[in-house]
Amino acid sequence: MVSGLDGKSGISIGMSRLHDLDALRAVAMLLVVLVHALCFLMPFSDLWPAKHPYAEQTEPLYNPYAYLFSALAGFLMPLFFILSGYFTAMQWRRRGLARTVLVRLKRIGLPLLAGLLTVIPATHWLFSQGGIDSVPWPRHFFHLWFLWYLLLAAGCFSAAAGLGLRFRHRLWWLLLAAPVVPQYFMRQMLGADVSTVIVPEPAILGYYLAFFVFGVVLYRRRVRVRRRWAAALLPALPVMPLALVFLYPDRIEFVDPDGPWTAVAAAVFQVAYTWLACFGMMGLFRRLASRERVWVRYVADASYWIYLAHLPLVIWVQMLAVDWSVNPHLAFVLICVTVPGLLLAVYEWGVRYTWIGTMLNGKRVRVRPVLSDG
Repeated sequence: MVSGLDGKSGISIGMSRLHDLDALRAVAMLLVVLVHALCFLMPFSDLWPAKHPYAEQTEPLYNPYAYLFSALAGFLMPLFFILSGYFTAMQWRRRGLARTVLVRLKRIGLPLLAGLLTVIPATHWLFSQGGIDSVPWPRHFFHLWFLWYLLLAAGCFSAAAGLGLRFRHRLWWLLLAAPVVPQYFMRQMLGADVSTVIVPEPAILGYYLAFFVFGVVLYRRRVRVRRRWAAALLPALPVMPLALVFLYPDRIEFVDPDGPWTAVAAAVFQVAYTWLACFGMMGLFRRLASRERVWVRYVADASYWIYLAHLPLVIWVQMLAVDWSVNPHLAFVLICVTVPGLLLAVYEWGVRYTWIGTMLNGKRVRVRPVLSDG
């Protein structure tokens, strides 16, 4: 796990490293790039600075990118908060609360501050070029809202831990149902709404705080990720369409949009899908990626940098693709390959062994070949 979210020590318990969660976080970070890459092909492209004709010409019901977006948006951010809560609790036990707070500020707060001065202004300019009147900088976090809410969640945890809470009681399992309440008040898309302004919305903060604290409880109660958790992905497949049916009832004849239980059912099915997908992905990576792989650890480090820097580059390439009238599916694939590839090269040659890499992941030393005297 990249120390930018989980402390300098990464994801170790004792002397062992949780390679499966290392790989899971790396893939999840890269999937965020994929989500943003497909936004110019989505039906809501009027909210995005790059607008491909495909988004307007394809009915939402038959737009595969809309379903892909829903499937990923429904669990990616909650998964990040679960993992971050888990490893925040780990560091709390190993290094104490004061050290944990300092590491959070260094690995999350400093990159957020740097992004506000660099990536966010560039993103804001591209939105304005696309005719999108967004909240003026610096009150708009864009994709870095995740780091801001993560800091807020870590701050709430630190305050509770400082007051003596130990997160071990069995009643903490009620957190499995807790996200239903804030989810009820969110209706924009599958999963939680997004608030990119500096003033946090209570429902969104409460939603993600529930997942963060649940990660803390998983560690404090010594719950180990099991391979069999991957089976949760099977029921997640039919639950997601049910969530979409009640979330967009005006598109389905047999669902009453004004029914008293429609919003409740939408919230319940959405949260059920989120938990099933999160547990399923954790189990899947426990099954597939439990062994150490050097390249996975490398990509895990690089993924934090890719997440921070990708959005303006993605939007710029999307604008080029629209102007060139490139096939939309080919454009999507090219964006998913070229943007992470370019940022990975920049990470290797301009970030990893510099002060930026140290800020994000801790100090890394370049390994030089040893010349033989013979």
